[in-house]
Amino acid sequence: MDVAEHELQGLYTWVDEIPLSRPKRNIARDFSDGVLMAEVVHHFYPKLVELHNYSSANGLQQKMYNWNTLNAKVFKRLGFMVTKQDCEACCNCKPGAVERVLKLIKVKIAKYKEEHGDASPGVVAQASEPMVAYQQQMLPPQQQMPVQQQHPMMMARPAPGPAPGVVGAAMPMGVMAPLSAKMNAAMQPEIIAEKDTVIAELRETNQILETKVRKLEQLVRLKDAKIQTLMAKLQAAGMA
Repeated sequence: MDVAEHELQGLYTWVDEIPLSRPKRNIARDFSDGVLMAEVVHHFYPKLVELHNYSSANGLQQKMYNWNTLNAKVFKRLGFMVTKQDCEACCNCKPGAVERVLKLIKVKIAKYKEEHGDASPGVVAQASEPMVAYQQQMLPPQQQMPVQQQHPMMMARPAPGPAPGVVGAAMPMGVMAPLSAKMNAAMQPEIIAEKDTVIAELRETNQILETKVRKLEQLVRLKDAKIQTLMAKLQAAGMA
């Protein structure tokens, strides 16, 4: 999504209105590690973005880790993904790359709000609404929540029917069990996808740690070599 010259000022103004943890000096460099991009979405949907998942980085590997996490955990749930090419361009501070992604996020957030209002993206909350409504109907009248405190989806449902055992009575728990099983089955793909994302993140973290271990081992070997060289020089000088 290209950004026209006349759109840049409006885009920068939009970003300036969002409180960020770091001052913006060079937008390409400041947004390259994905941390501020996560904060932009967090400003609109705090429950969607766990900021502790994103750490400031200078290396390409950690930057891409942040962007991949954004794609898997955040952008996907808003209905879009940033291409690998755009992620790499942002990581490498290529001119115009961050602006393209910011424009895409701005457009998608506006579209999501238009379609869903201020509701945070999520699957579990939606899937649980039928069960919540049923549980509400099973309570005695004096314990039921007032209509204005119920979820909008619950307000649209008909009032509780006659007591169990008569015509038109509410479904017994034995009938609700298959419904619950169907909802759980419908949620399985989302759960599996979430687990796959966690596994990918753990593998990425493991690779980073292995790289650090190898570097430390190299430093230890260099240090040992220097010590041996110094000891040889001392022995040659008759000081050891």
